[in-house]
Amino acid sequence: MTVVDALVVYRIFGLSLDAIFALARELVTGVIIILTIRIPFKRKVHWAFLAVNIVFLLGTGFAFLAQASTDAATALGWYHYADFFAVSAPIILLEYQFVVYFISQKPSIWQKCVLVGGYAWVAATVWVPLLIGDLSFVQTTPKLTAFGWTPGPGTNGPYLIPDGIDIYFTAMGVLIFYLLFRYYRSEKSPLKRGQTKYIILGMAFIFAGSYQTIIARYTGAHNLPTLQNPIAGTGDLVLLLGLRRKGFYSVAPVTETATTAEPIRYPVEDGRTYLAHDPKAAFESFSDLVRSGRQGLMITRTFPEAVRKDYGIQTTPIRWLAEAKAQDAIPPGDLLGLSLTVKDFLDKATRPVVMLHGIEYLTTLNGFTPILRLIQGLSEESATKSGVLIIPIVPKSLEERDEALLVSETTPMPMPASS
Repeated sequence: MTVVDALVVYRIFGLSLDAIFALARELVTGVIIILTIRIPFKRKVHWAFLAVNIVFLLGTGFAFLAQASTDAATALGWYHYADFFAVSAPIILLEYQFVVYFISQKPSIWQKCVLVGGYAWVAATVWVPLLIGDLSFVQTTPKLTAFGWTPGPGTNGPYLIPDGIDIYFTAMGVLIFYLLFRYYRSEKSPLKRGQTKYIILGMAFIFAGSYQTIIARYTGAHNLPTLQNPIAGTGDLVLLLGLRRKGFYSVAPVTETATTAEPIRYPVEDGRTYLAHDPKAAFESFSDLVRSGRQGLMITRTFPEAVRKDYGIQTTPIRWLAEAKAQDAIPPGDLLGLSLTVKDFLDKATRPVVMLHGIEYLTTLNGFTPILRLIQGLSEESATKSGVLIIPIVPKSLEERDEALLVSETTPMPMPASS
């Protein structure tokens, strides 16, 4: 069967090839939105990613209605709604905002200026013309091709998209990749670099898909299908994979060099989460376990060097729960990064043991419910890896109801074997 024959079959069902691409993108974007919403602790980059995909969902939905139209006038009417969301300028601006939030929780002044200027440009070249009824400024009546309705260039084409080169889209794309590659080269963390690779690859798909559609519309190549939806949809899936699978704080499991032949003082069992009302006992238990050969990760409110000195821990990774810009620090407000870091460690470690010290501090900043959800998730992950999770708290530091909930999710820390 030839391509033309296949397209005839699609038209029998009322769908052109481009309409099928748009419908597939709608389904994929819907799944991406659901999975993004289900990310438990979202930072600004996740909300920006969610906004990008909501815009894509709306724009692609109108594009599908345009492709399903039976005449050019109806198709053009739907495309004007689609252009409000999914023409190249708004798309690349939202992608830039997503990347800015990815590389920094607090964008710099110049990054904010580019963002403000970008919104002004999009308003002047897309939104205002569409709102005042100058519809031909953005694009003209679609032409029916073997693949579906392909709009022609608007009156802005010779000035803003000469010879099929979208000046604004290209400039923003170059800036996006500059920011991502600069961030990748400056980062030392393997996890951050790994996540950046996903973002670069995903953005490459999105850029390629959008530019293929620009070429199809503005160079007279009407015999080309508009492949933005399948190519850019793949890019969105890659971005989602990076946001969900990669964390922000690298922790490589390291076996403790300060080993000991002494028996374990606190008899703990694999697969359990222990609540210790005596923080000193928790530190001693963790120290015994890692010095006996288990691979450990300690996240603590105490300065790491003080912990190493007090409990004889030399090489076991310790992360400081603090706002300090130190290499071994995790901001207490970044619960997602904290969660992904521990889960990544549990995946790689042999006989893992994790101590999460500073529950009172985390609760003060984030509220108790998010912290309980964090502990529940880490407890489940630790159990599946036959690990040990130790959570020390200061007695009566939490509300009575909150502490009762925490007790119900954990096992009491055992007494020393010698007592």
